[in-house]
Amino acid sequence: MVGRWLVLTLGLPIAVTPPAAAQSTDEREVIRVVESIAALSQAKNLTALDSVFAHDAWVRVIEGAGVNRGWLDYRDHHLRPELEESQEFKYRYFEIEPQIRGTVAWASFRYDVAAATPRGRAEAEGRGTAILEKRNGRWLVVHVHTSGRRKTN
Repeated sequence: MVGRWLVLTLGLPIAVTPPAAAQSTDEREVIRVVESIAALSQAKNLTALDSVFAHDAWVRVIEGAGVNRGWLDYRDHHLRPELEESQEFKYRYFEIEPQIRGTVAWASFRYDVAAATPRGRAEAEGRGTAILEKRNGRWLVVHVHTSGRRKTN
């Protein structure tokens, strides 16, 4: 979790997230990359997403119980078909909390997604974790795991 622990007079620890100004350059960059996964997906910009994900065969994208092995597998056999059939597609990642250890970072986040599909309108919310690796000065996504549920009103 990003932040420092404070001990209140009751003796209970709570997490306090530092303001954006207190975040390191790497933390801000990890947040930007994680946000871009959803933003570029919403824009249906697979070419730009190619530059966000590592292209190693061991990259994993897990959605619920499903898994794609490698960015290209996910892009071509999962994401592209979903984006092609979706209209009015809205997708965002928020409350992103990065942790960095050397050249590896992970970030938990929340997400909202909504789209009109041939089967009807779909809206979901959930949580996820992205793992990134810093290569040649750039943070690349090497693993994403999301899990969600249909939104209820």
